[in-house]
Amino acid sequence: MTVEEYLTLDHFCNKKAMQTKSDTPNKTMLLMFITGLEASLIIMLLFFPKSLEGYTSAFIVCSAIYLLMCIVVFKNSLKERDIILLIGFWFLLKILFLTYQPIGSDDYYRYLWDGKVQLNGINPFLYAPNDQRLNSLHSELLPAKVSYPNIKTIYFPVSQVLFVVSFAIGSSSVWGLKLFLLLCDILILVSLYFLFRKLDLPIKYILLYAALPLIHFQFFIDAHIDIAGAALMMAAITLYLYQKKYFGYVLLGLSLSIKPPAILLLPFFFQKENTIKGKTASIVLPVSILILSFLPYVFTASPIETLINYSSHWTFNGMIYNFVQILISDNYTIRIICGALYIAVYAVLFFSKLDFFKKIYLSIFLLMIFSPIVHPWYLIWFAVLLPITRSFSGLYFVSAVSLTFFTVMNFQTTNNWMEYPVVLLAEYLPIVILFFYEMIKLKFDWNIFERSIPE
Repeated sequence: MTVEEYLTLDHFCNKKAMQTKSDTPNKTMLLMFITGLEASLIIMLLFFPKSLEGYTSAFIVCSAIYLLMCIVVFKNSLKERDIILLIGFWFLLKILFLTYQPIGSDDYYRYLWDGKVQLNGINPFLYAPNDQRLNSLHSELLPAKVSYPNIKTIYFPVSQVLFVVSFAIGSSSVWGLKLFLLLCDILILVSLYFLFRKLDLPIKYILLYAALPLIHFQFFIDAHIDIAGAALMMAAITLYLYQKKYFGYVLLGLSLSIKPPAILLLPFFFQKENTIKGKTASIVLPVSILILSFLPYVFTASPIETLINYSSHWTFNGMIYNFVQILISDNYTIRIICGALYIAVYAVLFFSKLDFFKKIYLSIFLLMIFSPIVHPWYLIWFAVLLPITRSFSGLYFVSAVSLTFFTVMNFQTTNNWMEYPVVLLAEYLPIVILFFYEMIKLKFDWNIFERSIPE
């Protein structure tokens, strides 16, 4: 049994993996039906009055339908023409939401405000939105709708560049930002296509990304910026495999300058290189890009001030954090424990014989397990790798995270931010069971990790 069979849903469905040609049209029709069902629920949001209740219901139901679609994709052979048509269909669906106002999050108002501030020649890290020195920039929309207007921005320099350009294009409308997000989606799809060609994988698995409700709800409705960082990360990995390593390292540095999760990749690139020059470049180039991106801001403000505060105090939907909190009440102690455990797990990954993609995927997946803060849009960082790794624990995670919007609904109606233990249990218990099942299967055939990426 191969590593793919152990780590993916193929293992669950191997009895029917070889679909006969005569059955293919019927299975394609089933996939089309499931696609239509999921897409219909998303499209309905365009025609019904906006409500967080409708958004949450659609997100949860679409995520359940998506898991059913995954089973169909894994179990059956599909024509490449049909797959390309479906990928194109899902992309067109995203375009329909180009001007659609976010429902589940108000983060994009902060994006727009940061862009507006910079266009007026002010360092966005210098003042909080409600600072009186920015009163001349205030409008009916901004920063009135910005959450926590007393807190300075947390977003990294390349994100700030996107905010500036987005505001310059679309002013206070969200379409300027979403146009960039569509370009990022294209970059991810193109990267996956070329990775699949290099790794000789069936193109049907790209649907695991293209049809993922998390992508539609968190990025093409709610307009979060993380997809830009994930797109640059995927492009960097692709270029690396196609021997465009230095260019890939530059893109990796730009990804770090949007949000830092891709920093987890640097040790694996370092490990993969065989020469001193290559090892040096794998670290120096991305880190240099990150440092250079901060230079325009550091002389007049402290760009990581809010990041430090956020990382030290905020919590939401953290699996290990919430578990340890049952035993220990001190926030900092819990964070130290979670951090130490993650570092230990990361070290095991680094020295294991897992292949390059599994190490990258698991390092980010497990970061979300040990992190005190796991917003749904954070999962994009490993979701983009699911078409390659096809781990069902990961597929369940990106689907079940939709349940966390019960907390958001409660907050908007009662102004009380409360996590529900039953939601955490429904989200994480199946993940733990599936993940350990996958890992136990790996235990019996350790030599399968000898495979490496193509040179």
